Amino acid sequence: MLVSKKYLYLIIFAYAFSTFAQGIIVPIYAFFVQKIGGGLLETSWAIAMYSIVTGVFTILIHRTKWSHNNRKLCLWGGWLLWLLSVGVYFIMKNVTLLYLSQILNGIGDALSEPAFDAEFSKIVKNDLSGGWALFEGTTSIFSGIAALLGGIIATYYGFNILINCVMAMAAISFLMIAYYTYKCE
Repeated sequence: MLVSKKYLYLIIFAYAFSTFAQGIIVPIYAFFVQKIGGGLLETSWAIAMYSIVTGVFTILIHRTKWSHNNRKLCLWGGWLLWLLSVGVYFIMKNVTLLYLSQILNGIGDALSEPAFDAEFSKIVKNDLSGGWALFEGTTSIFSGIAALLGGIIATYYGFNILINCVMAMAAISFLMIAYYTYKCE
């Protein structure tokens, strides 16, 4: 089914809000890990764990016919797992929970990223360069603003407020993707 271009901005902003949610904590991630009892090595382990889990599960999931036939389910399910991984930050008291969050995040991204790329490419198929430029530009702007705001919020209001902001942006992003997968079924 061909998806209407009216959904182009919906999925761009859904992704931009997810980029914002992640970008708000990225510049101060090591400080956050230190706050829960970790250090540079634990920060490195967490990032490595996320990347390896994402890579392995992306290859395993998206080499199957099931993922091609259930692209919207992959998109929705991946965003849901990512939202749950963000929710773990509310109860995060130690590095073990950090690793759990990274595993959930990695599986969520493995499910959703290729599905998102396929959906997006389907919408902008007649203007791939322009569509991807709009996407890349928008997410870069959101990422830059998030990095600046993340430092300001953590400095002046603390990590609890920062985590609330991350969760709010993640929830908005998930609701936008849920709406997209529902309306474009």
